Amino acid sequence: MKFLVHAEINEANIEGKLGVADYSYFFLLRSFSQVLAELGEVVTVQDSAEAEAIHAQDLAAGEQCVLLSFAPPHKTPLGLACPVVPVFAWEYPDIPERLEEACWQDDPRNDWRHVFARTGKAIALSRHTMESVKCAMGPHFPIAAIPSPLRAAELKGHGQIDPITRSAVLRVKASVADSRQMGLNADHLVSMEEEDGTPYQLGDDDVLPSLSHTHPSLDQDIETLDTEVLELLPGESEPIVCGWDIPPAMPIAIQLRGLIYTSVLTPAVGRKNWEDLITAFCWTFRNRDDVTLILKLTGSDLTFSHCQLLMLLTKLSPMRCRVISIYGYLSDADYASLINVTTYYVNASQCEGLCLPLVEFLNSGVPAIAPDNTAMADYIDDKLAFVVESYPGEPTVWPHGDYEVNRTTRHQVSWASLADAYRQSYRVALDNPRQYRRMSTQASRTIQSYCGVPVVKQMLQDFLLPDHQRERTQAQPSHEATADVIRDLS
Repeated sequence: MKFLVHAEINEANIEGKLGVADYSYFFLLRSFSQVLAELGEVVTVQDSAEAEAIHAQDLAAGEQCVLLSFAPPHKTPLGLACPVVPVFAWEYPDIPERLEEACWQDDPRNDWRHVFARTGKAIALSRHTMESVKCAMGPHFPIAAIPSPLRAAELKGHGQIDPITRSAVLRVKASVADSRQMGLNADHLVSMEEEDGTPYQLGDDDVLPSLSHTHPSLDQDIETLDTEVLELLPGESEPIVCGWDIPPAMPIAIQLRGLIYTSVLTPAVGRKNWEDLITAFCWTFRNRDDVTLILKLTGSDLTFSHCQLLMLLTKLSPMRCRVISIYGYLSDADYASLINVTTYYVNASQCEGLCLPLVEFLNSGVPAIAPDNTAMADYIDDKLAFVVESYPGEPTVWPHGDYEVNRTTRHQVSWASLADAYRQSYRVALDNPRQYRRMSTQASRTIQSYCGVPVVKQMLQDFLLPDHQRERTQAQPSHEATADVIRDLS
């Protein structure tokens, strides 16, 4: 069997595409391809024409092939002789069923029922998405819920923590902004444009307060927070003083102390609810200097996100907790380092199609703070996470529509419950390290039973190679047949 795989974003351009629409499908393709390679030959194709040529050759040679399109259904190629199976994530309780949005009118694929009727089957990343499709296509439509596969991770002892003395150094090559280098002060919230439309001039900086000035009530506290000496490697620097501009990317070494909360998200995606995530953290830990929130941020306009973050943190200051933002692409090695220094992963999303970063951190033994809504219901529970309350039914728009009419829904996340989860998680790490270790162990076990390579391999084989599965079953004697053989031998 030959598996043709396609996604719009590939290895060559992923670094510059982080945060754009559908960028995460590249990572899905990469993960699934490793497992598909154990079931047959995997060929990455750049376009549908290439898939058609390969299919014609295989057909002539009597070999089967299928194109797995890692993309939303409305971007799935149709009209091909080669069989096509969409592999997609979806966050909402229903699918687009009518061409209601103005930008959808010229492409019938925006009615997803049209796509599924043509492909005849599909793979969703969660049971939530699978049920959404079955509501539209009928209960017997051939769709499987198969999450992105993950290999068992080497656990780095996340349970061995002492929040009072624990320290770690995070080393990354990236653009890094540190709240302790931002000069947070409400006097700095000056609009870049006057209300009368007068444009901001470069010389205006001369009359504005210096951004390097920290709040006077915290100057002494911040100077004494980290007493350890950070030994820098050649070419490394500590996070630099940061204003409205994102610092340049460079090798950075960050001394961290106490508990580290991490979240990976795209701020422009509203459902990620990053304002609640940040405000609940800063308010809960405003008097604690031993907690840090690391935000790994992606997006097509990171400068805007950085200004949003700076303004939000300024409104929340003064505070003793620390917020570090990392912008753009991280190498696999740097991403692994981020996982290794993390105590808890945080998600405050109103809906998810999978949330691959959350799954990856759990797989490495990092417990979480997260709601159990939409796709997260497949793997989040109180054995591995502090579950945040959320409620369905909040009206919202289609993410790829014209943003005019609320046509679907998402969950409302409880800010109070999120803040309480922060408090509980801190107390567990501080007072009950045994419970933390249990959560860490349970996190990796749950994810491996949910989307470990052997599990996903079997699901893919059952769904994509049913004839092979049937032959294997027929080749194995049933319990009754085995009993008959035993009786005959007796």
